[in-house]
Amino acid sequence: MIKPDGVQRSLVGEIIGRFENKGFTLKGLKLITVDRPFAEKHYQDLSANPFFNSLVDYIISGPVIILQ
Repeated sequence: MIKPDGVQRSLVGEIIGRFENKGFTLKGLKLITVDRPFAEKHYQDLSANPFFNSLVDYIISGPVIILQ
């Protein structure tokens, strides 16, 4: 996943290029906006940590790129 700051900073192409340079093959990608319930479930193993709410706020702050 390319997180919101990578998308906002226009680093998507560079990040994908790094994966390809390491020999990985990109099968697909999708631009999505993560909703709060999904983010909370995804990071539930970190829910006891004091940074949990800020982590969830960060991941839902903008679009992300899902790579496959």
